[in-house]
Amino acid sequence: MGPDSDSRNVFTAMHHKATGELLHLMDGLYLNIEDGLFEFAYRHEDDEDRQRACFDLMRELRYRRSNLIQSFAKRMQRGLDYWLEDKTEFDTEYDVHLDQLAQRMSEKCSNHFQYLLEQIAERTAAASGRDPLQVRIPISPYQVAYNFLSSCRSLDLDNESIDIVQNLFERFVLDRLGNIYGDCNRRLEDAGFEMAMNDGEMIYSA
Repeated sequence: MGPDSDSRNVFTAMHHKATGELLHLMDGLYLNIEDGLFEFAYRHEDDEDRQRACFDLMRELRYRRSNLIQSFAKRMQRGLDYWLEDKTEFDTEYDVHLDQLAQRMSEKCSNHFQYLLEQIAERTAAASGRDPLQVRIPISPYQVAYNFLSSCRSLDLDNESIDIVQNLFERFVLDRLGNIYGDCNRRLEDAGFEMAMNDGEMIYSA
């Protein structure tokens, strides 16, 4: 049995709230990004090229802040339908290099929040009449990382710039997703979506 209109309303409200919280974390990233880039630059004080790249990136990110955040927000909003539908790809412009980088960036975060993500996946499966293994969470650490990297690429940031900024994104966004996942799980629990027994098997998939 598929999702009803009430389920859709729950997931729509939840996704919009989660996206808003992610954008708040992006604001926090920008509040800290100059200090972070200064710190990174002076860890490489013997590498003038790396220092120059950091200061160039600082100016570039300041100039492109609005476009980067808007692009990230649009990519996150596109994920709404994936809560309740069986789809395999989140991005029509899928990029293998970005996929591999997003996997590396999100691995620690996915492991840290695995229990919460499993609960969200199971409750989503209950709401949509699917097997939990079919559920792909559009606000998973992997997907958040991939959307950020895609936004950077859409602004023509080069690979070196992306490599530099990804460490700050992990620190100020990915490492702080716990409250968002906790709120999502509570919303689904309050809506009456129960978790199925899975005999201890890990059912969450990025």
